[in-house]
Amino acid sequence: MNSKIFKALGNETRLRIIQTLMIKEHNVSDLTTISRKDQTTISRHLATLVNAGLITQKKIGRNVFYNIIGPEMKRWIESTIDINIENDANKELSNKIMNFLTQQRDNEHD
Repeated sequence: MNSKIFKALGNETRLRIIQTLMIKEHNVSDLTTISRKDQTTISRHLATLVNAGLITQKKIGRNVFYNIIGPEMKRWIESTIDINIENDANKELSNKIMNFLTQQRDNEHD
């Protein structure tokens, strides 16, 4: 692992993005809604994570979806970063993600 990866993981917002992407791939709009940060901020953080080799991006139509780079990286992240939802901030993030996913699923069925 190189210093780019650790530098990328040294920011709370990027850690939350990684935690979110560990559950499911998302586009910028999803991540903006979940994190309650503006699109420019999220896009900047995503670029840092892509440049560090932690996540990939794929374009589907007009949307760009972001995901953890692969199963090996996912395992490394799980072993390196505390992904547990034991503290209040992580519980809140987990609840936001689950609410967002439920809302998305409900909208697809309408």
